[in-house]
Amino acid sequence: MPKWLLILLVAAGIALTILVGALAHRGGQAQSVGTMTVHPSTLVVKLPENGIVSLPQTATIAAQSTGPITWIGVHEGQRVSPGDLLMRLNDRQISATVSRDSAALAQAEAGLRKAEQTAAVSPNTNVQNVAQAQETLLAAQAKLKADINGKRAGQLSGTVSGAGFGLNGQSQLVEQQQALSVASSQLRTAKERYDGDKELYRINALARQQLDADRAAYEQALSAKLAAQRQYDLTLRQLRDNSGQLDSQIEADRHAVEGARAALSSAQLQSKQDTAAVDLRSAQAGVDSARAQLQYDEEMLADTQVRAPFDGVIQTIGSTPSSSGASSVRLSVGDAVQPGQALFTIAGAGPMIVRAQVDEQDIINVHVGQHAFISGEDFPGRTIVGTVVRIAPVVIAQNQGTTSAKNVETTIALPRTYPFLRDGMSADVDVITGKTAHALTVPSSAVVNEGKKRFVFVAKDGKARKTPVRLGLAGDTDVVAISGLHAGDAVILSPAGLKDGQKVSASAATPAPSPSV
Repeated sequence: MPKWLLILLVAAGIALTILVGALAHRGGQAQSVGTMTVHPSTLVVKLPENGIVSLPQTATIAAQSTGPITWIGVHEGQRVSPGDLLMRLNDRQISATVSRDSAALAQAEAGLRKAEQTAAVSPNTNVQNVAQAQETLLAAQAKLKADINGKRAGQLSGTVSGAGFGLNGQSQLVEQQQALSVASSQLRTAKERYDGDKELYRINALARQQLDADRAAYEQALSAKLAAQRQYDLTLRQLRDNSGQLDSQIEADRHAVEGARAALSSAQLQSKQDTAAVDLRSAQAGVDSARAQLQYDEEMLADTQVRAPFDGVIQTIGSTPSSSGASSVRLSVGDAVQPGQALFTIAGAGPMIVRAQVDEQDIINVHVGQHAFISGEDFPGRTIVGTVVRIAPVVIAQNQGTTSAKNVETTIALPRTYPFLRDGMSADVDVITGKTAHALTVPSSAVVNEGKKRFVFVAKDGKARKTPVRLGLAGDTDVVAISGLHAGDAVILSPAGLKDGQKVSASAATPAPSPSV
């Protein structure tokens, strides 16, 4: 075919295409389109997340005093009220101390009354008393500092298995932890070798003598591991015991420093004023010191009675290492406890909460006071409306396979108690992050983007009319048209390829979605 003829045919085809398009636009066959009639409705935007149903409040009740348990009055699962007595510790020694304190206070008060009766005594300066009071205060301060440093160093005292401790307690514990790790590794190696040789022996591929030797090595490694575990547990327990004893001693040291300061103040006053005034102030200081000591010991006596801090349910009772050191057993009458040792865990009564993990990129849309829909497979057919009451101030990284997600824990309070909810249940959470009522809503797919401008096509009088719109709240599939549309407009659902003024044949208009709640 000649080249000029080919060019002529291509040009004729282009001209024919343009002519057909123009005829179709002006008066050709109308394009069939689907439409939706817009009416005012409510658009609700939900943020779907996963959540865990939890108890509203949990706390650990720790021992505040030292001594053996004489009575336990609750069991796991029992409901308690604030102030209910849960446990008693032996209070004989501290009761005797309180009695002595009461007697000392009575004696100090008698001395105060006697000093008040002594009206006139010539002035007297007693430098020696001031110096002695200063030495007493310095000694008390030095002892307090030494005991604080001793606790910070974690120094162990006494012996374990006949061996004295010359090392820092924490260093000793680290060494024994390393020894335990080595013993555990050796036990695993010996067990793997023994298990493998048993299989070889079963198929007659190994001598009985070698199998017996491997079994002996395994049993020896097991004994070494158990011994290392007992040594580690015993050291750990002694560290905790020493820490509790030092806490009590440090508190007593602080009271001794306070008493020494009061005595110094009394001596200084005595050196400057007359004897009567000095005696009076000294007697008053003695009363104050005796009363403070009595108050302190009465608080120690009260600490021997362990009470519930709030309305709740006892979840667990504390434990103590068993005599073998290989495991722990629940606390019982006769067991000795130390300050800081966990005695009970208690869960608060009241409606459950839901803890949802919100992705860090979505948390900007979540605020305290927003509502959330709670549902789940464990309670099918039920949806609970909760309220966001707390948003954690920090982001927590969670490893998920090869990726790491960063979430913010969001707490949702439920309005009342639901008998079908259990602590630890999984739940689906839909946080309501936006809601617009009486709005004209269109599918996001009906919106045409041209740079920063947004358009929809409205079917009117048999033609597609390109209509500029201003958009508002947007959900996953729908968006609110703030301006540009009117109720009753038939919006074309699939505007791709349409031109303004093009003839269209609209199908029966689909009604707008019913309002969401």
